[in-house]
Amino acid sequence: MFHVKQRRIPGLLALSVLVLLSATACAQAAGARGWAGAVQENNLLLVSPSGGHLAAINRDGSQAWRFPDFWRIADGRADNLRAIYGEPVFSADGRVVFVGDYNGYVYAFRPSDYQEGVTAESPPAASLKLNGAVIGGLALDAPTDTLYVTSGKRVYSIRASEFAKRIDDRNASVRTAVLFEAGDDIWSTPVLEDGKLLVTSLDGGLYALDPVTGSVAWTFRAEKGLASTPLVTGSTVLVSGFGSALYAVDADSGSLKWSFSASHWIWGRAAVDSGTAYVADFAGNVYAIDLGSGSQRWTLDVGRGPLRASPAFLRGTLVVGSDDGWLVGIDPSTQAKRWEKKLDASLNADLGVAGDQVLIAPSRCVRPDPDAERIYYTRVDPVSGELQGTEAIC
Repeated sequence: MFHVKQRRIPGLLALSVLVLLSATACAQAAGARGWAGAVQENNLLLVSPSGGHLAAINRDGSQAWRFPDFWRIADGRADNLRAIYGEPVFSADGRVVFVGDYNGYVYAFRPSDYQEGVTAESPPAASLKLNGAVIGGLALDAPTDTLYVTSGKRVYSIRASEFAKRIDDRNASVRTAVLFEAGDDIWSTPVLEDGKLLVTSLDGGLYALDPVTGSVAWTFRAEKGLASTPLVTGSTVLVSGFGSALYAVDADSGSLKWSFSASHWIWGRAAVDSGTAYVADFAGNVYAIDLGSGSQRWTLDVGRGPLRASPAFLRGTLVVGSDDGWLVGIDPSTQAKRWEKKLDASLNADLGVAGDQVLIAPSRCVRPDPDAERIYYTRVDPVSGELQGTEAIC
């Protein structure tokens, strides 16, 4: 694994770590692949099954569309997405999808513009170039029509409706502003909570920003770089990163409530249930932490490789995914493994929840056995470990 002595990770080393974790055991071509989590919206499941593509899956498992393949991007420099790390978002009316990529572009397109077997030509899509890689996801504040994007060290605000108009008019003006610039890259998704925009940075800062002016309401400073997306639970913000610690920060003042030391880096958000925060680290450990005091309730060495992704808690089961391609369901009352499944594809994307299923986004399609068709797994039953997937996007 990786060992870091610096206070924060320099940009080049940080990029190397990103590329290392993106590569599969089968040694795909070196470079960023992306690990966007799955998004359920409008009866569609959005996943990024390969570098630089966003696929939509219907409820019956068929492919609805694939971006950018089925679209035409006016700016020729933007038509080759490199990798998608952050989750896309839909516009308030559900008609437009916004997504960012590792090349530093943000895109807007309408899924309804494409219908297989009906659309005669590739429909248009819009693009907007920012100053650095978009690694965190996007956040949309519908009441103010504002799209928040982190790119490199900066936090941008973009007028969403104006950006959507660029789909049909490539010269449409789009109001874009740099709200804030941190001391190092931002890998997290911005979170709008109680009138504040929360972002973390590899400079070790958790910043509470005014979402209109970008002025800093308060700053919490960790010992090392913060990589996780802030998780707000009650009056507490949970963040973590390269300091092998989980921090609980007061949402109103930015003061430290408590910190918990793990064995290694914690990149994923915590999963919270009934006063307990569950986190996983790069050493393959899962921790149950009391939300009030920060004390450890229990720990479990899963033994299935580094755990980068955020875990999911659903139906009384904690589900974790590993870089080595394992999914594991844990009974939090006994710390026993209820089930475990080997997928042969890295599980670095954050796990999500939709209905009674846990959403997963493996790094690639796999063959359940040598004679079977390749399949992309999209869901797992948290109690039984039963997997669901599709062959349509492989």
